[in-house]
Amino acid sequence: MLAVAALAIGIDIGLARLGYGLLLPAIRADLGGSYGVYGAIGAAHLAGYLGGTLCAPRFLRDRAHIPRVIVVSQLLVAASLAASAAAAGVVLLGAARVGLGLASGVGVAAVITDALERVPVARRGFASAVAWSGAGLGLVVSAPAGAWSLGDPSRWRIVTLLAVLPALLLVLLAARLRAHVVAASAPGTGDSPFSWRDVLRSRNAFFVGAYAAFGIAYISYATFAVAAFAARGLAPPVVTVVWSAFGAATIAGAFGVVPLLRGGSARFAFVPPFLTGALGCVISGLPGAVAPVAGALCVGVGLSAIPAVASAFARMRSDAATAAVAFTAVTTVFGVGQLLGPLAAGFVADHAGLATVPAFAGAVFAAGALLAAVDASLAGATRAPRPRF
Repeated sequence: MLAVAALAIGIDIGLARLGYGLLLPAIRADLGGSYGVYGAIGAAHLAGYLGGTLCAPRFLRDRAHIPRVIVVSQLLVAASLAASAAAAGVVLLGAARVGLGLASGVGVAAVITDALERVPVARRGFASAVAWSGAGLGLVVSAPAGAWSLGDPSRWRIVTLLAVLPALLLVLLAARLRAHVVAASAPGTGDSPFSWRDVLRSRNAFFVGAYAAFGIAYISYATFAVAAFAARGLAPPVVTVVWSAFGAATIAGAFGVVPLLRGGSARFAFVPPFLTGALGCVISGLPGAVAPVAGALCVGVGLSAIPAVASAFARMRSDAATAAVAFTAVTTVFGVGQLLGPLAAGFVADHAGLATVPAFAGAVFAAGALLAAVDASLAGATRAPRPRF
């Protein structure tokens, strides 16, 4: 199940969502339009993802049905990728990406919920890291194809169609899954019913606020970074190196955060990846060919480390009965940030220039670090080892 979860996130996040930013220069050259338009298309995808996440708990109530949910959602991901590749204009592309977001929202919630319930409590931080490392794998695999697309505007369609193949492979793997009995949870954790009020109360609001800031920051960078680098004159081979570095760091970040989730300092695990992301955005704006690579390495660490911590925190602050709803609630707040990010970054790109987008993303990363630090302080001030949903 961990392999299926990593592959699903690699496809739904690494290829389908982040691959949009990699292919953006070629898509824009083929279909035309302003950066604001493509920011809106990115937001449409993320609105679909948010809708899928909100619908997910309804499909995940019966654990016996989760493997079937994964199969159907990934079939829809494959169909939406094919529709995206065939889109004749920006409106059709936006519609296809809404469907892609809906399917991947349900699919990611399903694989994360199932994966974290198949392992003992003490291993859930590691399991979350394994699952989210798939996003980095998707970035590394797609890097050469994305750079290849810069040579001919029509090539983005071929690259998008190629992404259908691993989605279909995932369908075959998921079809072999069986329902699994939930691993025993630690006694006394999350013993009260989940409610949305708990998400927004003071001792949890800073956690979800930081996660929303991450949504704005990372998607702003991922959507427009390649376009900004291409506008600066970076050659396609350099773009390949940048995106590969981005992916490799994403894999490393997912596993690098595991030690931070152990012991008494676990509540501070959110802070370092935010600071690393902010630093990476600042470095990316410096001149030369080395700076974008170094910046991508730093941002990539936060790209998987932060969701891995958030997934673990959401599970730590809930029980088995409320885990799916808690994950959905936290991801919903994050999804609102994702939805706002492309719109804000597209506006910044059109009115202040592409070069200012990394600085904008870095400022939001820094704000997220501050919110994460407050959350850690509140968690340490309570008698309980961590605030709960």
